[in-house]
Amino acid sequence: MSDGLRYGSASTSATKSGDVPVPGSTRSSNRTRAGRASLTPKQAEIRNREAAILRIARPRLARGGLAALSMEAIAREMSYAKGTIYNHFSCKEEILLALAIGANNKRRELFLTAVESMSTSRDKIAAIGVACQDFRVRFADLFQIDVLVRHSTVWEKVSEQRREAMALCEQRCMGVVVNVGMEAVRRGDLTLPDSLCIEDVMFGLWSLTYGGMLIEGSSPGLDRLGIHDGFSAIRRNCHALMDGYQWKPLYDAEHDEILIQKVRSLLHREVGQELKIESESAVADGPSSRGTVVTVDPPDAMASQSLQGAKQ
Repeated sequence: MSDGLRYGSASTSATKSGDVPVPGSTRSSNRTRAGRASLTPKQAEIRNREAAILRIARPRLARGGLAALSMEAIAREMSYAKGTIYNHFSCKEEILLALAIGANNKRRELFLTAVESMSTSRDKIAAIGVACQDFRVRFADLFQIDVLVRHSTVWEKVSEQRREAMALCEQRCMGVVVNVGMEAVRRGDLTLPDSLCIEDVMFGLWSLTYGGMLIEGSSPGLDRLGIHDGFSAIRRNCHALMDGYQWKPLYDAEHDEILIQKVRSLLHREVGQELKIESESAVADGPSSRGTVVTVDPPDAMASQSLQGAKQ
């Protein structure tokens, strides 16, 4: 199973356009658009069919997890032979992983949108925290898909190409976070001892945030333990960690509340529910074929609400 967190040469140079750049691609948005314009009718048909498969699968996963997804059901709903679906995805786990890649693209889009309006490194990392909460609440189905894909039984069944695409996608998503930390060190906002690297600090913040949100979403008895607002508790703990490292400027409750409202409003205005996912045929053909994406519409509101109790 992938460790789910990889750092390295992840780049944050891509813009937050509606066409979220696909893993491993260095093409400009103009070239991507040109590539789509030059699709043959057959290629367009394949792309549209892949989009339809993923569009059907997304709400099914939202309602009942991986157990609710089957190739047979998708084929029936699309009025295709089952073999046609298998021509696009070798198993339902491949579909899940494709959607997980789209989920991480969406999370990265939220991160990029959140940080671009902030001036200090501390505000940027705080804004990413708001984006994490927005992803958990407003994109609840995508958060659950990201959780489901981290089971070893899923990871073992998918292709090497799809695993590589997921790894690259995670690198780019986490690269946004790590680069903010590097900026903090470079500007002198954060001074670390020789025994500690910025990736360690970022991993601590990620663990608090991701782990806390998993607990918040799966433990209905938190209020009996005195935790009445899990998201606020997560945020306070993250700020306490950053204050402990003396990441300047230090926490100010009034300033943070203003930041939360500003970023939340920005994200709701700028980031929509649709997904951009690299075409399955492009993944199978390797890096030279990358650049074609499919758009997946969101599930209906009822599916998103029922997700809270969805189990694999």
